[in-house]
Amino acid sequence: MRNLIVIAFACIVATIMSVEALAANCSKTYKVVSGDTCSKIASKAGISISKLISLNSQINAKCSNLQVAHKLCLSTTKSTAGKTTTTTKKTTTTKKTTTTKKTTTTKKTTTTKKTTTTKKTTTTTKKSTTTTNTKKTTTTSSTADPTSAELVYNYGLTVQVSSQSDFCLFLPSSPGGKDDNNGKVDVEAISKSEKNAVAFCLKNSAKAPGARTLPTTLIKTSYYFKNITAGYVQVTGSFNPAAWELSSQDGGGQYDNHGKGSPPNSMCYGYRYYVGLIEPDGGHYCMRCCNHYDDCHAGRSTFGCKRVVDNGVYL
Repeated sequence: MRNLIVIAFACIVATIMSVEALAANCSKTYKVVSGDTCSKIASKAGISISKLISLNSQINAKCSNLQVAHKLCLSTTKSTAGKTTTTTKKTTTTKKTTTTKKTTTTKKTTTTKKTTTTKKTTTTTKKSTTTTNTKKTTTTSSTADPTSAELVYNYGLTVQVSSQSDFCLFLPSSPGGKDDNNGKVDVEAISKSEKNAVAFCLKNSAKAPGARTLPTTLIKTSYYFKNITAGYVQVTGSFNPAAWELSSQDGGGQYDNHGKGSPPNSMCYGYRYYVGLIEPDGGHYCMRCCNHYDDCHAGRSTFGCKRVVDNGVYL
């Protein structure tokens, strides 16, 4: 009985020693079976005999103390971590190299795109100019007389009236008509410019292609009126002749599209007819655009604003 207890105790101690002998970072174990040798175990695990012995300190140099059911360590996490770390470093290096190449490629691509964009912008601008001229010389107005033909809006010869702060007038192309009078202010600048005047607007407008901007101090007052029933719109008021170097002795004149037009081929956007007068000697101006000829009184060229646009305000 004593011998059995001693043998059992020895087995328990051997088992405990076997378990304790395993490395703390052992990641793969093997339980010894009957008939195993170090050679067989190493072959199954795909490692060398010396590696097997180095991982299991409980095995003697001759590997003659293998015991059935004992656990052996076949690999450790230290070895695996080392490989993983090495692999990670290689991967990081590869990514850095790739990133550098991609960055260089991106810069080149960006440069190419910018160049292409510039060319496209230039081309678009040219096309826009051409298109603008073409469209505005063949546009049909939705508010014009339905029985009228297509309305033609020529560059620099089209005015528009939208509100008291957004409208256009015709004026001599140079201050005081000096370009056509040897550099001197012409006291008849308005009437002499009836055939070569150009459009001026308070602000840029797509409805008045090519129009110039009125001098900021020219318009003193403006009164806007729209007659929906009759189909006309107008703006009237007072202005400062000196802002465009017009003579206070200039009796003024009338611009309209009666007949061939004064100036020729001039129009008011969205309307079949228009009539406009500038009167420097009285400081008055008026512009009316109409769907019907009778509402614009284009034949009253000598009557002045207060007769041609008799419901206007000229304060």
